[in-house]
Amino acid sequence: MTCPACRHVECRRSRRRTTKDHLLSIIGLLPWRCSGCELRFYALAVPVSLYFHAHCSLCGNFELQKISAEHVRGHASFIGRMLHLPALRCDRCRHKFFSVRPLRRLPAGMVSHSAN
Repeated sequence: MTCPACRHVECRRSRRRTTKDHLLSIIGLLPWRCSGCELRFYALAVPVSLYFHAHCSLCGNFELQKISAEHVRGHASFIGRMLHLPALRCDRCRHKFFSVRPLRRLPAGMVSHSAN
């Protein structure tokens, strides 16, 4: 993620605090905070061109590991196990989930969480 004000490349997800934050997240715009200038802004977790590849829904990371389906927990996890969907884990935030989208391997050196 790149800051729209100072172009700093180290931005992190900010917590949703207000009603506006929650409403914008319904359409995919998530709150971010720049580590350089501390600007708080909204952006998609992943670029639209990469949206149809498997990615973490929390942080937008594409660096995912295949894991055993029994490690995925949640309200509807039994559906993923029943359908034999691939179980994945995000390397960055350790979020575990099922996905029907294909994995995307990014070239070495490319920042995987960039939403340019």
